[in-house]
Amino acid sequence: MSLGFTVRHSTYFDSVALMRVAEQARALAGVLEVAAVMGTPANRAMLAEAGMLPPDAPPTAASDLLVVVSASTEEAVNAALARVNDLLAARRDATPEGRTVAVGSDGVAPRTLASAARGDGRANVAVIAVPGPHAALEAHQALSAGLHVFLFSDGVSLDDEIALKRRARARGLFVMGPECGTAIIRGVGLGFANRVRRGAIGVVGASGTGIQEVTTLVHRLGAGVSHAIGTGGRDLLAAVGGITTLQALERLGADDETRVVVLVSKPSSREVADRVLAAASGLGKPVVACLLGYDGVVPTGVRAAATLEEAAGVAVALARGAPVAGGLEGASLAAVAVAGDASTRGGRARARQGNQPSGAIRGLYSGGTLCDEARRLVGGTAHRFVDFGSDEYTRGRPHPIIDPSRRHAAILEAADDPEVGVLLLDLVLGDCAHPDPAGALDPVLTQAYDRGRRAGRELKVVAHVVGSDDDVQNLARQEDTLRKRGVTVCASNRVAALTARRLIEGREAAPGGREAAPGDRDAG
Repeated sequence: MSLGFTVRHSTYFDSVALMRVAEQARALAGVLEVAAVMGTPANRAMLAEAGMLPPDAPPTAASDLLVVVSASTEEAVNAALARVNDLLAARRDATPEGRTVAVGSDGVAPRTLASAARGDGRANVAVIAVPGPHAALEAHQALSAGLHVFLFSDGVSLDDEIALKRRARARGLFVMGPECGTAIIRGVGLGFANRVRRGAIGVVGASGTGIQEVTTLVHRLGAGVSHAIGTGGRDLLAAVGGITTLQALERLGADDETRVVVLVSKPSSREVADRVLAAASGLGKPVVACLLGYDGVVPTGVRAAATLEEAAGVAVALARGAPVAGGLEGASLAAVAVAGDASTRGGRARARQGNQPSGAIRGLYSGGTLCDEARRLVGGTAHRFVDFGSDEYTRGRPHPIIDPSRRHAAILEAADDPEVGVLLLDLVLGDCAHPDPAGALDPVLTQAYDRGRRAGRELKVVAHVVGSDDDVQNLARQEDTLRKRGVTVCASNRVAALTARRLIEGREAAPGGREAAPGDRDAG
């Protein structure tokens, strides 16, 4: 193995750009790993821990870009470093069509958030994606400039988050984040947001992929989204107190374009959830709440949804004035459900006779909320679920929505595990996501199926694609690629989770790609 590096002094690129560049260079022949990071002490420590910090690498400042390549040969190292250099140069030179670049009176591009805000009076949101130790300072500068903050960065301390959100609230501003993956403000997507039509449904979410699941299902059901406000996953913790969530509910409650509000959250503080639900009940418009793990009493004026799919379907029904009597009456996903590989007939996913899957489900997810929801739906103790978007997998590495290579390796490991009968996956589309996740997964699945067959068993794969046909990756194309590879493709995360469970149990899926709701007798 050979290691090589380059250092570009006083050269900054945001983390999303660096993730994409590293992912593309990693695809070159002979390249084992590529890290493109700012030269902070934390990033250097991460590289050293992974065996990726060359002993002759010079000291770097936080403003320096450090690129390290591990490859099978020195030639492959040099090719990857050259590729990174070319990609970074192309990004510096590119100005996407339609993009507005703020300039000062002297025609020079701004170097700070404050000067950018002065140079373009129309700007009201700052998107921050710098290393965590520096993100809080940049966010404070944005607030001082009168800008709302979309804080994509991770690694921001809880104390800094609390201070930022309290200061923003006092100034009538929002801090969405930290670790805020998604928002849609007046039709403009931020982070991993999907391209969905505008409409009457507003979403507030302490969950990035939870927002994406709800907004894309709303879109697929023919309705639209007014705004989707991400809060960051820790907003409903007791220490934070739901500051941004409460602000967002108040704003959507006063918004004439929003007729129905959906509230989505990962497991949260019971006390904060109670406070948020109480606020939601007083909005004077219908509210649908999907709070995973919440076991309290939902107040009058708020309709509880057990799954993200149910939240989307009920919201669409309410927005249309249709009756809702639990589940998805008036707005069923059956019309858009897709299922099946070669063993699917008539919309019913069925284990092949004589060779039914057995053993356990292995859920390998890029979305944390999707992973948590699927785990709860599948139940049991024999199954294992992994969220590759969690901190332990993303520290110093690209998020799996951008770079799926780490999950690809886990898929092959699962294919070698005789206990695994069904693989359960999510693919998440969006503006900052991998340009073709199903295409990248295709050869991995070929290898996984081959490994299973050599071991004398049939490995089944069930997947759900989060996205829309308006996304650059195109939902239909992604689903079609998966189906051609023998994957059972499902219209929602709920359908996928329960389809996987039925396959393991040797039962059929319900007609139209639908599965029993969590409260239905047959789902037990």
